[in-house]
Amino acid sequence: MQKKIHVITVATFLVLIFGFAVAFLLVPDREFSEQENRSLRTLPEFSWQALASGEYASQINDYFADQFPLRDGLVGLKGLAEIAMGKGENDGILLGRDGQMARRLYDAVRVDGSTVADTDVFDPAQVSAATDGINRVAESMDLPFTVILTGRTLDVAASAFDYPTNASDALLAQIRGELGDHVNAPDMVARHRTLYENGEQVYYRTDHHWTTLGAYYAYAEILRSYGMEGEILPMDAFERRVVSEDFYGTYWSAGGMKFVKPDEVEFWLLGNEDEFTVTADGRELEGFYSTRYLSMKDKYSAFLDGTHDVVTVTKNTEEERPTLVLFKDSFANSVAPFLAQHFDLVLLNLSSVRTDYTDVTAYAEEYGADYVLVIYTLENVITAQKMNRLR
Repeated sequence: MQKKIHVITVATFLVLIFGFAVAFLLVPDREFSEQENRSLRTLPEFSWQALASGEYASQINDYFADQFPLRDGLVGLKGLAEIAMGKGENDGILLGRDGQMARRLYDAVRVDGSTVADTDVFDPAQVSAATDGINRVAESMDLPFTVILTGRTLDVAASAFDYPTNASDALLAQIRGELGDHVNAPDMVARHRTLYENGEQVYYRTDHHWTTLGAYYAYAEILRSYGMEGEILPMDAFERRVVSEDFYGTYWSAGGMKFVKPDEVEFWLLGNEDEFTVTADGRELEGFYSTRYLSMKDKYSAFLDGTHDVVTVTKNTEEERPTLVLFKDSFANSVAPFLAQHFDLVLLNLSSVRTDYTDVTAYAEEYGADYVLVIYTLENVITAQKMNRLR
């Protein structure tokens, strides 16, 4: 009997090993994982130089990890196992109350340009360089200028997690302390945190972006910062339409916690959306919303058709409207439909890999700005150096 058990064990092991090996050879490589919303490593090109440097071995390891058969299912199984063991996180993604997720670990950049991978510690010198950039622009700008530094989910939804807030509190305190008194920078992190603690879902549970509700509150704060409080459109002026009930965001993808329920995505409609012309990198879009993304995993890209270098929004009217030039990352995409009710918009992608838009003063002049706005997330402040170069 004992011999039979050993034979079955060995046979099962061999079937699994050879089965996965055959599957690996037969199944075509995937170039993109929709579940993880990222490109996958394909077979690297061999060179003796890459082999000698160790780069080829690293690329091969990434290739096998990304192309492993049944990878998506195994990632989900690992996430379930990590939570079942009481760890409260998987692959740097925390799981909190009511299915709220947040990223804990980042690839933090140092002020010298080097990077520390998978850390929850930021470089204070890097943050100082970013606030210096903001201060420079504020000092040189002779137009109404506002900066919105959007919080990470870990900053805003801190009450959902049994995780120390020391690093988050230190980051926020440093930024508030180093921004000059002349900088118009409403504290949206504190505002959103209070709203979240009061039960308002201002950030998605499975994604790093704010919800349309969170974007509305940012819009209202932006208008207040420009002295336009009387022009803020009330919430009840909009039809809040749920356009998707199955949004699985970036945290859901990275954390492998397939049991977490999806988010809803809302469009807030005023009824005049067809009165606007929206272009992205010179191509006219169907409007504020590209509904084709609602049938894909990356549903947040429905706002302004996702990432583009230059987006313009104009209203089809002879009425003279002020121009707002917005230097942004993806958080601004869901705010733009609100702001477009008051301004013609030019949105410039600070995260662009093709064009450097950090010369805020020059681009504001080039596009004839009447108002200037920066919307940029704290995650990018600690992982990229765009803000350091603002001028």
